This record gives sequence, C-alpha cells and structure tokens, in this order.
Amino acid sequence: MRSRTDALLADNAVLVTATGVVFIVAMTWISWRGVEIGERVQNILLGLQYLALAIFIVAALWHFFAGSAPDPTPFEWSWLNPFAIGDWSGFVQAILLALFIYWGWDTTLALNEETKDPRRIPGRAALLTTVILLFTYVAVTIAAMMYAGLGDGPTGLGNETNADDFFIAIKDGLLGPLGWVLVVAVMVSAISSTQTTILPTARGTLAMAAYRALPKKFATVHPRFKTPSFSTLVMGIVAVVYYVGMTLISDNILQDSILSLGLAIAFYYGITGYACVWYFRRELFTSRRNFFYKFLFPLLGALMLTYAFVQSAIDMYSVDYGYTVPFGVGGTFVLGVGALAFGVLLMFLWFLFPRAKSFFRGESLNRDTPVMVRDEPSAYGRSVDGGLT
Repeated sequence: MRSRTDALLADNAVLVTATGVVFIVAMTWISWRGVEIGERVQNILLGLQYLALAIFIVAALWHFFAGSAPDPTPFEWSWLNPFAIGDWSGFVQAILLALFIYWGWDTTLALNEETKDPRRIPGRAALLTTVILLFTYVAVTIAAMMYAGLGDGPTGLGNETNADDFFIAIKDGLLGPLGWVLVVAVMVSAISSTQTTILPTARGTLAMAAYRALPKKFATVHPRFKTPSFSTLVMGIVAVVYYVGMTLISDNILQDSILSLGLAIAFYYGITGYACVWYFRRELFTSRRNFFYKFLFPLLGALMLTYAFVQSAIDMYSVDYGYTVPFGVGGTFVLGVGALAFGVLLMFLWFLFPRAKSFFRGESLNRDTPVMVRDEPSAYGRSVDGGLT
C-alpha cells in the first residue's frame, strides 16, 4: 500500500502537473538539441528501466517460489489466451496493447534517414525492439500475476484501487527499502515515452511541410543541430498546453484522453497498411516476396486494425467505459473520435490556403515526386544516405 507521504505527493495536483511539465520541457529541449544527445539520453533511460524491471521480475519470482508472496497464483497458459474471457473483446484489447509496442518502431521509421545505414538499421531495430518489448511485457505480466495474484486483495491485480499504479501498491512488500526502484522505473518510462512521442511527431510534420501538407515553417531545420527546430518546439508547446489544460479541466478527462490513444494509433497504422497495398499495386504479384511483404501482411494488418478500431469505438461509446460521460456517451469515445474529427477540420482549413493547392491536387506528393529532404538540403537537413547536406 502507499505510504502517507506517497499519497500526499500523488494527490498534489500542482506538484504532479509541474513535474510533468518539467519532463516535457526537458525532453523537448533534448529533441531540439540534436539526435545524438537524444540517443545517449534514451540509452541511459532504457538501461535504468530494464535494470529496474529485471529486479522486479527476479524479486517477484523469488517471493513466489519461496512461498512469501502475498497472494501467489500458479502460472496458467490461459493467461496468454486473449479469448479466455469468452468473447472477442480480449482479442481487441490485445491488438490495442500491441499497438503501443510498435510505437517504438514508429520512432525508428521516423528517424531512418538519421541512422548510419537507413536501408537496413530501421528494419532491424524494429524487429529487435519488438522481440525485446514482447519478452518484457510477457515476463513482467507473468511475474506480477504470480506474485500479487488476480484477486481483489491489498496487492491483487483485481483490486481497482491498484489499477492506476500497481507498482506503488506492491513496492514496499516486494522490495522493502529498495521499493523506490519501481518508482524510478515508472518515472523513467514516462520520460522515455515523452521523448519518443516528440521525436517522430516533429519529423512527421517536417515531412508534411516539405510536401506542402503543412505550412512551410514546419520544415525549418536548425542550422547547427540539424533537427526540425520549429516542429519540435511546437510539439512540446502543444503537449504542455494540452496536459495542463486537461488537468485543469478534469483529471478524469485526461485519463480518458490517454485511453483514447488506441483509436488514433489503430486509425493511422491501418491507413498505412492500405496505402502500402495501393502504392505497390502494380507489383504485388510479380514475386513471392512482394506478395507477402507488399500485399498479404500489410493487408492483414490493416484489416485487423480496422476491426480493432471499429470494435474499440463501439466499446468506448458505452458510458461504462472510461471515467467521464459527456453528452450521455463514453468520454473516451468522444475524445478519440473528436480528435480525429479535429484533424479533419484542420485539413480542410489548410485546404483553403493557396500554398496547399499543389498537395491536394497530387502535384507535390505522388509516385514521381523526388525526395525533398535530399534534394533541398538548405531547407531540410540530412540526406537519405545519412550524411549532412
């Protein structure tokens, strides 16, 4: 259980919000300052996370096999079965959870031109991070269930009071005076996620601006640090404003906005899968490799994500889903679908500007369009071969 000091700190909205803002500002500055410093910081953060998680797994299993776990639950293979609860909702939830695993892959894709070997490293990094994260999720989950149990006891996973921060609930009983290690793991994970959210988003808006899908200012690259300076700062400012604004309105709305992220991710990953099939439509059946990698796998992924999006939207529509009920509808649904609708509104607003016409007419971005980041070095920074242009 949380100590009185922990509870007081966690319930201090001003302190929690200020701490979050400090983290966002710090990660924005690092992302603006350069990829190299960001890489070093991320390596340190990842090292700390995995050290803490390794300590957690070893300690949890030790307590379980020593018979000192508060509510030990023997391992069951049904834990790994998404259909064990009797319907498709578990499968959908598993897909949405997997999307967060692949969010790391999204970062490797966004930074592919800044790697030493952009043709090979991003793909290998995506595969490696997927395997590592999958193993981490499974190991931590199994260790937690074996140690704390699935009941509604003080440390049980079925206890709703532990849903927001399970590690805080078990840290003292599991590690004693070293319980702070789990707190550090959660904090470091939040910091890492902040950086891996700002980095790809800033580079995505840079690419959009390069092909006139956004105002030209977003394509500004810092002359010294070679980072999308304006885009990075805008992403940081938007993150701070949104975080503080949602916190001031209601912490429950902030929680619902986090739960709704799965809809947005499923939407744009699904669109990417369909776009892959359409872009390579003339060569899908020219070889076995093309059939699997440019047609079958992308299409299956897109169909799964489409189903996950639709089913999740239906589930989120329920008033029992999430923390708020605006307009008699689940708050998670309102925020998730509302965010997508807001994006559509921004697209139509940009359509009204003269500079956007070439993009919407398919002139600035099509199959024959050159790589603008490479061909316009003074505006867009690094070339595709990883060198500075």
